[in-house]
Amino acid sequence: MECRIRKRRMKDAADLAAVINNKDIQDNLRDGLPYPYTEKDAGEFISAMLAAGENQIYAFAITVGDKVIGSIGVYRQDNNHARTAEMGYYIAKGYWPVCLLALVLFF
Repeated sequence: MECRIRKRRMKDAADLAAVINNKDIQDNLRDGLPYPYTEKDAGEFISAMLAAGENQIYAFAITVGDKVIGSIGVYRQDNNHARTAEMGYYIAKGYWPVCLLALVLFF
């Protein structure tokens, strides 16, 4: 199994919704995500990532084959936090052991 990182695509919405619509995943993410997390929610998130300014958001899909199994991103902050960024990631539960190691090696 080979994990890869690539740019987001609108067609990723169904896979993304399936990953995030897991309580174990949601319990480890920032507050504010809807539960259940729908394909519409995922589509809105992807649209926002694709529309973001070039130097504001760096968000990528984590894939195995053509299936999206997670996300990783860096999000620049605004106002008095303009020189900081938030980094986050999540991976579908069944891929934790293999893909977490791949991410560590990637960065």
